[in-house]
Amino acid sequence: MSKKKQQAKDASDDLYGQAAGGIGGLAVVFGILAAIKDKLGLSWPATVLLTAGTLVALGYAAWKLSATVKRVLAGETPSGRSHQVKQETQAAAQEGAETVVFSTPMGQLLQRLKVPLESVETIPHPTGEGHMVRVAAPHTTAAVIRLREEIASELDMTQEAVNFAAVEGSIRNVRMLIGAPYTHIPELPELTGLDLDADIPLGYDLWGNILTMPSPIGKHFLVAGETEGGKTSFLKFLAYLFLVAGGRLVIVDGKPDGDYSDFREACDYYDNSLTHKGVMGALDYVREVAERRGRSKRDGNSRPEPMLVIIDEILTFKEDPVEGREFESALKLTASQVRSARILVACATQHPRDDVISTVIKNNLTVQVAFKVMSHAASRMILGTVPDGVNAELLPASARGTFIIKDPRGVREMRGLFIADDMIRQAVKVRLDAVEPNEHAKAVLAAYGNAEFLSTEELANALRDYGYDIPDGAQSMGVAVRDVIVEGFGAAPPVVQAGPASARRKGRRKAELLALLARS
Repeated sequence: MSKKKQQAKDASDDLYGQAAGGIGGLAVVFGILAAIKDKLGLSWPATVLLTAGTLVALGYAAWKLSATVKRVLAGETPSGRSHQVKQETQAAAQEGAETVVFSTPMGQLLQRLKVPLESVETIPHPTGEGHMVRVAAPHTTAAVIRLREEIASELDMTQEAVNFAAVEGSIRNVRMLIGAPYTHIPELPELTGLDLDADIPLGYDLWGNILTMPSPIGKHFLVAGETEGGKTSFLKFLAYLFLVAGGRLVIVDGKPDGDYSDFREACDYYDNSLTHKGVMGALDYVREVAERRGRSKRDGNSRPEPMLVIIDEILTFKEDPVEGREFESALKLTASQVRSARILVACATQHPRDDVISTVIKNNLTVQVAFKVMSHAASRMILGTVPDGVNAELLPASARGTFIIKDPRGVREMRGLFIADDMIRQAVKVRLDAVEPNEHAKAVLAAYGNAEFLSTEELANALRDYGYDIPDGAQSMGVAVRDVIVEGFGAAPPVVQAGPASARRKGRRKAELLALLARS
C-alpha cells in the first residue's frame, strides 16, 4: 500500500473513531442530565447549564494538567519558556534590523563586514572621503576600528589610507577618512596668554581640528618611538609652550646632536654632556627646586611658575647597569616629590624595549605618547592596555610626527604641531629681554661680546676695561671675578674647562650666565 493511501486510511479511521466517541459521549451526557434532574429536582434548562459548565471546567483542568506534564517531561519551566519567548522576540528584532540596507557604499561595505551599525553618513573632508559611523549599542567604536585591515582589503588599498578619528565624548561615534592622512594642516593656534593650568594645544586630527589635553601640570610623560618619528619635535613644542607661558625649563639631552641648544639660554639647567654626572645633577637640582617651593608654599607665598624637565634618550643613562639603577632610583624619587611643586617630567627614548622602559619608568610616567614603532609588541610596551585596533605600528609613515597619546581624555591619535627653530630663538630672546640686568650683569655681558666662552683671565682683563679693580694674583683674581658675576646674576655658574685639547682653559660659558639671568 502506498504512503498516501495509508495516510488516507488512517484519517478515515480517525474520523470514524471520533464519531463513535462523540455518540458515546452524547449518550453519557444525556444519562448524566437525567440523573441530575431526578436527583435535584431541577428544570431541564437549569440541568443543561449546570452540566455544561461542569464539563467545561473539567476539560480545561485536564488540558492544563496535560500541558504542564508535557513541559516538565521536556525539561521546560514557565520562566524558561518566558525567557525563550524573549530570546525569540530579540532574535526576530535583530533579524529585522539586519535587513536594513544602508544607502551609501561605505554603509553597505561595513554591513557586509558584520559591523553592528546604527548609521553611516558621508561628511565633507578637504582632501579625502569622509564618513561618520555610529555603532549600534551596546557596541563601541572598536567594533569598526579593528576591521581596518579588512576594510582596506575590500577597497583594494593600503591600511594607511583607512584612518579613524575619535569623536570626543562618544564611545559609539567615529569619523573615518579614506585617503592620505593628515594632509589638511591647520594654522598654529594663538598662544598669547596661554595658561598652563588650563587646556593646552597638542596636535591636530585627520580633519585639521586642533586637539588639546588637560593641563599638564603635575603629570609626567613617557615619549617613545622609532628613530626620526617626531619625538624631539613633540618635546620641543612642549618646551616652547612652557617658554611662551612663562614656565621654567630644565633640559638634559642624552643625544650628541644638540637638538635643544636653541633653548639653552632660557633654561634653568641645561646639560648635553651625555654623562651620568650630568643627568644626576639635573635631577638633584629639580628636587632642590621642589623643596624650596614647598617651603615657600608653607610660608604662604604665591604659586611658582610651572617647570618642564626634559630627559631625552634615557637609554644613554641606563647603559651601565649600576649607573642605570641609580638613575631610575633618582627619577622615581624626583617624579614622586615634584608633582605638588608644579613640575612636569618628560622622558623620551627611541628604544621601546622592556630593558629601557622598565616597570619603574612606566609606573612613574603616567601619560604615554607612542610614535610609530616597528611592532605591535613595541606599541603595547609604550601604551599598555588600550582598546582593540589601537596600534602605533599602524601609524602612517607618510605623516611624520603622528602619535597616539593616552592621557586623561582617553586614547587618541593625532599629529603634532611643528615649531620652527627661529620661533624658538625669538621666544628665548623675548624671555631674556624681559629681564632687566643690573649694571654688573650688563658689564659682564658686554665683556663677553660675541664670545661664547671666556677664561677667568680673559674675563678679568675685560672687566678691568670697564673700571673694575681686579687683582693679578690667580686666586684673588678668580675671587674678584666671581664676586662681580654674583653681584650681576645672583649666583655664579661653575668654572669649566673649554677650548682645544692642547690648550684647555678654565672659565665660564656665556649661555650659563644668560640662564641665570632668565631664571631671575
